[in-house]
Amino acid sequence: MSWKVLESGNPELAEHGRRLLYQEQEIAAAYLATVAPDGGPRVHPVFPVLADSELWLFIVAMSPKFRDLERNGHYALHSFPLQGGGEEFHIRGTAQHVSDTGVKAAVVATTQGRQGTQEFEMLFRCEISSALYTRWDNWGTEAAWPNYLKWTSLD
Repeated sequence: MSWKVLESGNPELAEHGRRLLYQEQEIAAAYLATVAPDGGPRVHPVFPVLADSELWLFIVAMSPKFRDLERNGHYALHSFPLQGGGEEFHIRGTAQHVSDTGVKAAVVATTQGRQGTQEFEMLFRCEISSALYTRWDNWGTEAAWPNYLKWTSLD
């Protein structure tokens, strides 16, 4: 499902996700996990883009993460930690390479040309199968306790 479906299904969770991905910056940042050929995980820092009610990634074509996504598409994305801790955002799904130059140009425009302008930056649309927001009460103490907001696609 798209980011728009997440927003429709659980607007509070989507807003927490947007806030934690962007963290008051112009460019979002997160950790991307992909599946290596041997089945093991790989983790990469990335700069996701929320544009046109979709979640997008620009991935360098010669990178291991590009090969992983092209091979099987499975990914997990986790927000960077907040300075003071206490909140997390995580999504899972599959990513599809989008080669349409018009779509790529529209996503590049959303970033004001900060991302996707190089030929070797390939565009991926991220389908979302599940999302999880965690807020920790009493963060950093023995009494820490997680509170969850969860969403799962029905498709």
